[in-house]
Amino acid sequence: MELVDKNIKFTLDEKEINGLTGTRLDKIIDIIAKSNKKISYVDANCHDKFYEETLEEHLVEYMKVNEIYPKNLNKKIKDSLKIVALDEELLERNIMTLSSSEKKKLLLAKALLKNPDILILKEPFRKLDMRNQKKLSMVLKRIKEKYQKVILIISDNPNTLLKETNHLIIFKNNKILCNDNTMNFYKDVESLKLHKIDIPDIIEITYLANKKKNAKIDYFKDIRDIIKDIYKHV
Repeated sequence: MELVDKNIKFTLDEKEINGLTGTRLDKIIDIIAKSNKKISYVDANCHDKFYEETLEEHLVEYMKVNEIYPKNLNKKIKDSLKIVALDEELLERNIMTLSSSEKKKLLLAKALLKNPDILILKEPFRKLDMRNQKKLSMVLKRIKEKYQKVILIISDNPNTLLKETNHLIIFKNNKILCNDNTMNFYKDVESLKLHKIDIPDIIEITYLANKKKNAKIDYFKDIRDIIKDIYKHV
């Protein structure tokens, strides 16, 4: 999906999970908003004001406010929870008792109730432990593969972008600095340094090992893959 506005042109990969980072990202979001696609925007740092109500009451009210009128309301709600791996038994729980991870999944479930074409997620992995990061990652991959949603993850964490995305957009100084495969871009460390772009930890470790220790390690997203590669060449 190619998007163009004046001198700004970039691509959202419809088959992969996209990443976005840089400055003045509101310009990129505005261009996407003008694409005539249905968009849901989720900022994991901004929680709704939860009141003393059950999860079911909260979702019913949310659908009413956003004028979402499915043929079968209960099925729509349960299906949205199922997609994000939330148990429907939570519907009877007081919403204030949900964990931080469950509340993040709830934000995602609510976004999906709108049946968007493009799902924009701002810092979805922030403040999640490794276990819940992995669970959320699996949920996003399932949404991508099963429901063919265009997913865009906004983050200022290069480690998150490398691990969770396959197509990367970097927008700085009103210019697109990257519109490429995430790994292809990040492994060009000299270019990253030139443009003062934060380097993912695993990329920097590999780069230093190859440069200073004359190693010949390939670039990977997972440290376990690096270990396998080292053993393979020992």
